[in-house]
Amino acid sequence: MGLHFFTLGGKQFWEDVFYYQKWRIQRHYRTRKYRLLDNWDICRATGTFEECRAAFVKLIEVFELPRQSGNLVILLHGLGESKGIFKPLWKALENQGYNVAAINYPSTRKSIRAHIDQLDFFLTHTEDVKEVSFITKGTSCLLLRYLLNASFAWNKKFTIGKIINVNPTNLGSDVCAAMSHSKILKLIFGPALKECAPVDVNKVPKLPQGIPLGLIFCETYKDKLLRPLVKHFEGIKVPGDLTEEDFSHQNIHIKNSHINIFDNPDVVESCIHFLNKGTF
Repeated sequence: MGLHFFTLGGKQFWEDVFYYQKWRIQRHYRTRKYRLLDNWDICRATGTFEECRAAFVKLIEVFELPRQSGNLVILLHGLGESKGIFKPLWKALENQGYNVAAINYPSTRKSIRAHIDQLDFFLTHTEDVKEVSFITKGTSCLLLRYLLNASFAWNKKFTIGKIINVNPTNLGSDVCAAMSHSKILKLIFGPALKECAPVDVNKVPKLPQGIPLGLIFCETYKDKLLRPLVKHFEGIKVPGDLTEEDFSHQNIHIKNSHINIFDNPDVVESCIHFLNKGTF
């Protein structure tokens, strides 16, 4: 299995492709090498996916990992973020009895289509789960729209429960469109920057009907910093614009003074309430 060593969890260069009881198998976005991380982000094995999966099976008995069951809530961060933003929500959901997988994906390194391939691989290898719900932040709502409109083998393996979009960009962002003209910003934020522009977003299919969808709008410090900038661009849409409400009649606006909106207990409580009841 090789040496065991601590990692930083793979925030921008590793993508999660397997999750079970807080253990993860990750794949490097460029080298395509795999590694198995435990719940402390200690690397327990490296090699192919099959080798890491086999190592995990052996370690199940060593660490006495219980079999997971029931519902899984998948948390998807936005462009330039990592799963770390979800820590307060993650803990609260686990206290409610949910299985929770906050997924890392290299949002600034690959296109939206490439991220769909990762999520397809992830869901194909999801085990012992009957229902999957999603909570997205920012631009990841677009990933979910692509994902749930495609035909994959896992579509028949479990049902889709509820979906929550937090500060969604379902209408796209003219700010991203303007930033995509800068070579430096394109290098920093990657190909997904242009794909979040309104022209490209118009091509993204809407979520399938029949799935309970809740929208949470919450002003952030980033919104406040962008507001003077967007005035220079005609027709700009600031994240959290009221027209986003058209995507669901189940929506709520929450006051916020936290840098990370998931540090806001009202946001966390609203997410839990919607998952439990289907309403805010």
